[in-house]
Amino acid sequence: MAELIMYLLESSALLAFFYLLYVLVLRKETFFSLNRFFLLGILAFSLLFPLVSFDISPTEVTVLERPIAEISKARMSYYEAMAAWEFEALSAAGSQQAIIEPGVLAGAGVDWLRLAIGGILLLYAIGVVVCLSRTFWSLRWIRKVIACHPHKELDGIKVVKLPQPISPFSFLNFVFVPDSLADSSEFRQILAHEKTHIDQRHSVDLLVVQLLAAFLWFNPVIWQLIKSLKTTHEYIADKKIITSGYSLVEYQTLLLKQLISNNSFGLVHNFNLSFIKKRITMMTNKQSGWSGKVKVAMALVGAVVFSVIVVQCNSKMDEAISLEQNLVETDFTEGVDLPVVKADGYKNTSSSDVLGYNIANDQITFNGKQYDVDEFVTLVGTFKLSENGMVVLRIDKDQTMKLVRQLQTAMRKANQRKVLYVAETTDKAKFEMPFLLPPTPEYVNEKNPKQPTIEELAAGGKFDILKVDMGENSGEAIKDIVYDFVQGHVKKGSTDYVVSARFDDDDTYNDYLVTLSYIQQAFNQIYQERSQQMFGKDFYDIAANNKEQYQAVRQGIPRAISVAEH
Repeated sequence: MAELIMYLLESSALLAFFYLLYVLVLRKETFFSLNRFFLLGILAFSLLFPLVSFDISPTEVTVLERPIAEISKARMSYYEAMAAWEFEALSAAGSQQAIIEPGVLAGAGVDWLRLAIGGILLLYAIGVVVCLSRTFWSLRWIRKVIACHPHKELDGIKVVKLPQPISPFSFLNFVFVPDSLADSSEFRQILAHEKTHIDQRHSVDLLVVQLLAAFLWFNPVIWQLIKSLKTTHEYIADKKIITSGYSLVEYQTLLLKQLISNNSFGLVHNFNLSFIKKRITMMTNKQSGWSGKVKVAMALVGAVVFSVIVVQCNSKMDEAISLEQNLVETDFTEGVDLPVVKADGYKNTSSSDVLGYNIANDQITFNGKQYDVDEFVTLVGTFKLSENGMVVLRIDKDQTMKLVRQLQTAMRKANQRKVLYVAETTDKAKFEMPFLLPPTPEYVNEKNPKQPTIEELAAGGKFDILKVDMGENSGEAIKDIVYDFVQGHVKKGSTDYVVSARFDDDDTYNDYLVTLSYIQQAFNQIYQERSQQMFGKDFYDIAANNKEQYQAVRQGIPRAISVAEH
């Protein structure tokens, strides 16, 4: 979703930039054929170039390094902001580490973010369908007109005679004229004009542009571009008539006489449109000289330079994402004996914007260099992870939780709260568990609301709390205990429950993560049973492929887990 929105906005921005270049430099010049292909080219460019990236040697474009860096930085920030829309964060409770469903304790019942994204997608899709429908309706209307009215071939062109007094127009190899003009002395000039449209395949231009415009319908520039393209087509046809020996005065008089109707369809070329004055003015303008050629050259150079910047920015952003992905994979197990957890089939989806560290023997290591807690947090800050970014913690199974707690406390204070725990499964596969640290008081706001602590919930007497000691590592037995506890509330239709998992500084990270994984698996087992019952599918499959079914399965069964130190 974020990628689609980013692509559409970038395409729109590129189209606006190049169309502005056309308006300021080329529109008033008499290089009509060049203008035609420029308009078609900028539309194609705007749709394709946001997808293109390749490296150009810095020595070849040294003067562009600074603007490329600045624009790449802005685009990356913008991309990160868009990607954050899709991030399904696990919410926090008070000063504890927590995995509690958003809104369960705060009383929110509607996922407004998902609703807004769905509304945007629906609105965009409706716009695309409406625009495509208009285009196909026009094609159907033209086909019906051809089928219902007599036509004959003249000079390789099929002339369709219409009984109603409309302005002559053409589409593909057909010219449509009213009966009153078919046998007039002016008909030859009209036919010559429309033949230019046909010979140069102007209808194909409009058909392709109309189809593409459906996907950028929200951008007003695309509709102005279509008007400019049709105007340019008329300039080309007018120039052809004048250079063919027809009288300029007679031709201009004919245009004025044909102001019968302003009816115009997106796919056809009317002999007269509402811009007759512009056309007559352009016919009398002097041909563009050297100054015009200089302007055209400058516009083309500007387009090429901007193209280089765009593809280089794409390359820089790809490199940034690739670097972050490499940071996760580099030295994955070096010096770290990861915990081993039992796999249950559920696959967590992690962000592509991540930064990985190794923690073992009370030492934090990144790229072979050791850091203390404060240095670690400072280093994370220098990478400027996106809002959707995560810090990957590859922690040795024998590491005590004291350093982990200190580390996460420092990260909370720096508002670097998204972490990804890494382990291995019994079948040697990679295991990832995303985790959201709670905000400290200074970062509590509407987006990160403060939620009641376990003590406050217990004092209220409303919530049923299952307490789990993470240092005991009771293995799979804890999974059964949590499963029975949650299922009891599910059968009663109650969501007033929390699994409170606590650890001591002396507990090992292995016990901490293994216990947490079993608690998670208890919830996953409940979701799996419900998914099979509702849809006949594995919960693990719909979690990755069907958000609507995923939400339906989890409706009324919040993954309410609170994790905190004693």
